[in-house]
Amino acid sequence: MIRLYQHGDAAGINELHEKVFGKQRSLAEWQWKFETFPESASIVVSEEDGRINGHAAFLKICARHNGKDITIGERVDIMVDPDAQGRGIYKQIVARMIQECVAEKIDILYGFPAQTAKQVFLKAAGGSDLGNVPRFLAVNKPGALLASKLSPLKAIQSPINKLFSASIPKKTKHILRAMTGELELADELYARFEDQYPLHAKRDGSYLQRRFLSHPEKQYRVYALESNGQADGYCVLHDETKENGVTFTTIVDLLGANDEAVIADQLKAIRRFTQADALNCWAVPESPRYRGLKKAGFFHINSPMPFVIKDFTGTGNYDQLTDWHLSQSDVDSY
Repeated sequence: MIRLYQHGDAAGINELHEKVFGKQRSLAEWQWKFETFPESASIVVSEEDGRINGHAAFLKICARHNGKDITIGERVDIMVDPDAQGRGIYKQIVARMIQECVAEKIDILYGFPAQTAKQVFLKAAGGSDLGNVPRFLAVNKPGALLASKLSPLKAIQSPINKLFSASIPKKTKHILRAMTGELELADELYARFEDQYPLHAKRDGSYLQRRFLSHPEKQYRVYALESNGQADGYCVLHDETKENGVTFTTIVDLLGANDEAVIADQLKAIRRFTQADALNCWAVPESPRYRGLKKAGFFHINSPMPFVIKDFTGTGNYDQLTDWHLSQSDVDSY
């Protein structure tokens, strides 16, 4: 039976999530993702003999495009129990999800599906593949990365890092200042700069609070980017340590003037500020951020994230990757 979410389904959904993706998810994280979303979420499940064996959902998000509000949906957690695959459940739950998009007056449904799921989703939903989003990497401590691959190099990783540090940009106009709780400043910054960006999820103070500061599992650091005593933007950073001991800082979000020179200087400040061995960040091709990352010493290492949409407007205004502004904050897994 294909139906909409009912109270009490969360435990069964999380069981299916762990079985399909191999990752445990707490009830608190599920509630953060689906119940605290201010614009609401729509969930479709497949149920058989009292157990949930299929799931598809979208998060309803307020977005901006050319100074106008539109409503977009982030397609999340489309999954079918491996024991129930091959019976058309995926197509059924996606078809019902598309019906809910129409009922909820979603302008565009978007997502970042895995390669196999992408092909099925495009066929089932009649969506469009806009290409893959590039990922950039900057190395601050190459000795640490080399030592993680070749243990004999651990003895000399500090001299390697020190030698390489001379190439890391030292002079920048920006400094980072912790911004926790200053949501009014986020509102001001968003109001100043939002018209400079293509289609994007609205990134004001309430967005920062819900998306980052209220996350029950992950710790994010939010900083104002200041120059000459004035805030010119903000950034959101997330730190993690890999099993091999290498530390990474992800620039989950960055908001400010959409100008490659300004972005490059802000990225240099972030790179100088962090203590991580390496940093990574996304950027849409041909965008000011893409060019700014290169100026700041980041390298385009791969393009791992397919980006697909289902455009319900019929206008064709959003059918190129360059029509969008995207960062890791647009994916719930970061």
